[in-house]
Amino acid sequence: MRLKNYQEIAVDKLLSLTKKLLQKDGTRICVLKAPTGSGKTIMVADWLEKLGSERLQNQYSFIWISSNNLHVQSKEKLEKYLSESRYTLSYLEDIQEGKFKENEIAFVNWHSLVKKDKKTGEFNNVFMRENESDRNLHSFVERTKEEGREIILIVDESHYHYWSNQSQELVQSVIHPKFILEVSATPSISPSAEDLSNEDAGYISVKFDDVVAEGMIKKEIVINPEIGKYTDYLSEADDVILNASIMKLRELQALYKENNIPVKPLLLIQLPSDSSDMSALDETKLEHVKKYLEEKEDITIENEKLAIWLSKEKYNTEEIEDSDNKVEVLIFKQAIALGWDCPRAQILVMFREIKSKVFEVQTVGRILRTPEAKHYALIDLDRAYVFTNLERIIINQDKDSTALFQVHVSHRKPEYETLKLPSIYLKRVDYGDLTLAFRRLFFEEANKYFGITEKDMPNVALEKADQKLELEIEELKKSLISDAVFSDIDSHLKEEIIGSKIDFTVAEDEIKSKYEDFAKLASLPYAPVRSHNKIQVAIYDWFEKYLGLQGSKLDVQRIVVCSENNQKIFKEIIDRAKEVFQSLRTAEINSTNRLKKYEWDVPIVEYFNENYELKEASKYILDKCYLDSNRPETEKRFEELLEKSGKVLWWYKNGVNKESYFAIVYPDPNTTIQRSFYPDYIVKFEDGSIGIYDTKSGFTAESQETKAKSNALQGFIKGLVTSSLPTKGGIVQMTNTGFYIFEELGYVPFSLDSKWKRLDF
Repeated sequence: MRLKNYQEIAVDKLLSLTKKLLQKDGTRICVLKAPTGSGKTIMVADWLEKLGSERLQNQYSFIWISSNNLHVQSKEKLEKYLSESRYTLSYLEDIQEGKFKENEIAFVNWHSLVKKDKKTGEFNNVFMRENESDRNLHSFVERTKEEGREIILIVDESHYHYWSNQSQELVQSVIHPKFILEVSATPSISPSAEDLSNEDAGYISVKFDDVVAEGMIKKEIVINPEIGKYTDYLSEADDVILNASIMKLRELQALYKENNIPVKPLLLIQLPSDSSDMSALDETKLEHVKKYLEEKEDITIENEKLAIWLSKEKYNTEEIEDSDNKVEVLIFKQAIALGWDCPRAQILVMFREIKSKVFEVQTVGRILRTPEAKHYALIDLDRAYVFTNLERIIINQDKDSTALFQVHVSHRKPEYETLKLPSIYLKRVDYGDLTLAFRRLFFEEANKYFGITEKDMPNVALEKADQKLELEIEELKKSLISDAVFSDIDSHLKEEIIGSKIDFTVAEDEIKSKYEDFAKLASLPYAPVRSHNKIQVAIYDWFEKYLGLQGSKLDVQRIVVCSENNQKIFKEIIDRAKEVFQSLRTAEINSTNRLKKYEWDVPIVEYFNENYELKEASKYILDKCYLDSNRPETEKRFEELLEKSGKVLWWYKNGVNKESYFAIVYPDPNTTIQRSFYPDYIVKFEDGSIGIYDTKSGFTAESQETKAKSNALQGFIKGLVTSSLPTKGGIVQMTNTGFYIFEELGYVPFSLDSKWKRLDF
């Protein structure tokens, strides 16, 4: 399986912490906090696979506990990911011989396991009670430990049920695991700073922004978009949101089809009551929705466009997750509110009377995933949509929720005249890792270092290499300190420090581990988790292709690891290859088809989250002026200047990182890779000209990046001199005496005697 960058980093951290915690006495806890839609099961599967290849001191069996029936879904997923691993996967009821085998993962429903009879106080589940066949969890654990195996407990979505008294009784008294991995988007536990500092517990947190950046989840969620278009005084609220949601579904269907994307979006309709059983209100709502869909849209169970997923009623739910499944609408209750994975689900209808009116990321988790684990650069497809008749919507005040939910809407004013400014959108293709191109460059630099030519026979090349490398066994027998000492192998990984002695007689796994550590260090500043394998393979292939070394990979690993001299040589060759790679990588990235050119206009409609405040601005080109409440003082003062100016017809506050915003290309001063520059303001003047302005203050005004952006902006403006759209603008800086602007090529930081001019509006 191919993991995303943030997933690989998290798994590497988790594996390193696990190995350390397993060596300590007592039960140890590690938390994996990862946002909804980030692929938590995939990360745990990769961790399990890598853990299984480690030389651990003890044997382990695993218990995987999930809420509701998620343990079934988790088992099905892991069977795909771990099909060729050493693990066996079972349900608790299928355990053989009354014990957990080594590397066996037993899946169980957490809620059913800890549920007790209200009258007797005894556990209801047969596996929690003594019975004649002695088939219960307690005996399974006891026999497993008698055979010398410890238990690793994996708690999926730990914030559900895990912290009840019954659950803790089960964990501490019955299972008593050696290691607990808690996996959740909102974990209930945070290990103390002391435990984390002493590595007596672990905590790995995946950033929400990283998950969005990698295209795993949608960029934003819009609540009740354009709902007013579907309302009249005769309309019932339920019919309004049903109509609006269906129209959004049709829009999305058309967009996917127009762009040749093989995805059929799915509309989810959640019945109102919070209980697991169907209430009278649910029954009434269900019949109303079914009738509406049939009469208005010809969406029925019979034509397989409607699916029902209720505890006692299921229709057309098989393979509904498939991107090309013909089901358009799914009606459900709480059964799929947690953990169900259907990436094509993009619209959610929520009826009134659901108890919690607080919207958070988990509330709409079922429509967060992207259908193909990537963004489309079409903002409408990169959004999720919620329609609700709740009288009041409250956004949970955590950073992710406030940024994700779009609750304000603003429309372009009708007097706007089209601009058609040339703009670009750059897709991200630079992930900061070595690619397969590095292998060829390593060959070239290694051959150059040893004086090897393409005409040399392997024996001749081997003799040349032997003059500088220590290749003989007797040369590799010395006890050496590894040269690959981490100064900071990867701030993401916090791997253990390298510096232990290496002997020729150490275990093969130890040599392999040290070889991997060497490759990780040598890959810096590129991401080690995605780059170290490229270095390892390049060295293997060079020995085989040019020196004719047909032995095992272990022979190559010994040559590198067991000689300080050899490590220094290969580090020098790798560094030279990386220098060449960097220049080629820059050219390759800039030449790829990641740049989309188009003509930009102020968006017809924009949505804003709770971080934006409504401001009075008569000259703003949208009917409502929503601005970032945390924007700098320089921007606020500049906006006041625009509002007061008799020369300004209208102005617009530009955004960033979306195709709907205006951007130009500039070369990154550190790498020369093309980046997107989104100037702060677009201004239309009374004389018909356009102004493009970017405000700067403090040290940012003096940076090389600002210089590159300024030169790019002036080049863009000068490139429009022959067009029918007169354009001006530049970098703007606020001083004690007013605003100044730089409008020439060859940017220099502000000074009164420089080329900066007072800005006159």
